[in-house]
Amino acid sequence: MKQLIMLLSLLLLLQGCGEDPAGPNASLGSVNITINHAFADKEFVLGTTYQLANGESISCSMLRYYLSNVTLERADGSMHVIPQDSSYKLIDMSVPSSLKCSFSDIPAGTYTAVHIVVGVDSIRSTMGLDKRTGVLDIGAAAQDMYWSWNQGYIHFKFEGTYASGSATGGIRYHVGGFGGYSTQTINCIRSVRINLASKPCIISGNQSTTLHLAADVNKIFTGKEAISVATYNSVMFAPYATTIADNYATMFSHLVKD
Repeated sequence: MKQLIMLLSLLLLLQGCGEDPAGPNASLGSVNITINHAFADKEFVLGTTYQLANGESISCSMLRYYLSNVTLERADGSMHVIPQDSSYKLIDMSVPSSLKCSFSDIPAGTYTAVHIVVGVDSIRSTMGLDKRTGVLDIGAAAQDMYWSWNQGYIHFKFEGTYASGSATGGIRYHVGGFGGYSTQTINCIRSVRINLASKPCIISGNQSTTLHLAADVNKIFTGKEAISVATYNSVMFAPYATTIADNYATMFSHLVKD
């Protein structure tokens, strides 16, 4: 199992690392990806109460998650892979600057999809501390996003409160697990492809382009499977975490702005 996981992780690391189809002499631009959070058709704001379709209500005090392994896809299916070392981002609703991710040295062209991973991939999770810096530094930015007892990152963290009829309580979703190192465990890493075809992302040489993505927090509870927060109000390293992961993978879409 250990050898298989490391092999799969190595393939992920090497994915697309060959010569970019745009060629070595292509003009280069940059892209700023902004994450705009909503709750269904409403703006999402920490501390605000929102109603779920099942009649329960929730309020969020903390929303943090990792995005990584960003890849831009052209109409012909070819890919530009953002260098992995610079692709790890920690999104934190309480830190507005974290909602914007900037990437440079992107070959000029028209891109019709973006691929992202929600979470921290297995190979990075098992690397030495010298390879886990910045937002992955478990002694600094990642100290509240890492389980030392499990040697793995918390990919997604949602905390808040709920009300269901006369019942009230706290919500704590700390979702992690990368499949395990020497022993198989749950895997809550999710790969997401976001279609940009309705308004492709056009990168021009020596210029910066902004790409707006939407993240619908309502999908955490209603994505692939409806969740009752009265029943599942505290989920950490447990099998049901994969259901929450399947749901948050549906959060993201292209936000088309004029």
